[in-house]
Amino acid sequence: MSLKTPSRFGFGTSGIMGSALTSAGRLRLLEVAFEEGISHFDTAPLYGQGQAEALLGSFARSRRDALTITTKFGLVPKTYPALLRPLLPIARVVNRRIVSKDRLLACWNRVTPKKPLKSPAPSAANLAAAKAGSPPDNWPGEATVVPPVPYTPQTISEQLEQSLRRLKTDHIDYYLLHECHGQYLQPGILECLDRSVQQGKIRHYGIGSGRWQSRCILEKFATVPWVVQIPDGWANCDTDWFAQRAQPPLFTHSSLRLSLQADPGSMEIVKRRWAELSDQDPDQPELLSELLLSGALIKNASGCVVFSSRHARHIRSNAALLERLEARRTAVETLLHEQQRPAGGS
Repeated sequence: MSLKTPSRFGFGTSGIMGSALTSAGRLRLLEVAFEEGISHFDTAPLYGQGQAEALLGSFARSRRDALTITTKFGLVPKTYPALLRPLLPIARVVNRRIVSKDRLLACWNRVTPKKPLKSPAPSAANLAAAKAGSPPDNWPGEATVVPPVPYTPQTISEQLEQSLRRLKTDHIDYYLLHECHGQYLQPGILECLDRSVQQGKIRHYGIGSGRWQSRCILEKFATVPWVVQIPDGWANCDTDWFAQRAQPPLFTHSSLRLSLQADPGSMEIVKRRWAELSDQDPDQPELLSELLLSGALIKNASGCVVFSSRHARHIRSNAALLERLEARRTAVETLLHEQQRPAGGS
């Protein structure tokens, strides 16, 4: 069994499914990403009402050995009457545009620690439970939550088989528990995932959740070789904490969306300072996105930064950042230090 290393940039399929693109147009975006050296692709059953996995499967079929793929368990699309399904792409675009700033700020504050996060040390009973695959008896910082689908070995096995069929592959490189909370990890879950690894159906498993949920799981199930995927905005200051504790590679995503939507006024100041440090025109198009992706690459120094775009020129521009990053690394690191020092990193 050969294990492949993901490219430094990964391409996500979520952002291309809720647009007016045709299937051929979406496939072309995947091809452009691959042509630009991006060989890691991220998807999930939830994306595109279940169509994203099938799209990626069609793309990957003739080049599977050259790719790594992440898909997920736990979130599935809602079912709608057949007559309403053609309207779903329009509804997703409208919803994205009218989502309130308060909701975005709430998300930002939830995933951005204002001070180092400290949780009580796990008890001996909790550590023993973790090793046995049972849930610990308490979860500091987490309210009682109910999973959207049953977290059982049978459900995981069924969803995994469905994803394998849609992706037209015999294995998935990274299989993540989508928006998972520690409370979901009932007895038998880890054994089921380990069994899938032994069977060759998945190469690695992990969690694709918010920062706080992921942190709780990593602390309480410290002996499990979790691969982790987290959102990572500009102001998040504890990314290295995850890189040190998760099984490599660390996947980060949403660096553009979180940073730009959460506090656009603050990011304008950051952009001006970036232009000054890097001797660039502050009104240059895509200047800020270049900074945000560069910062994400530096914070996640040996992992994979996932982005998505509906425009081929943006994909090419983002991919080209890897060639320019070293020349501007000092300026980006200086700005990261200036901006994150008040937040008090971990």
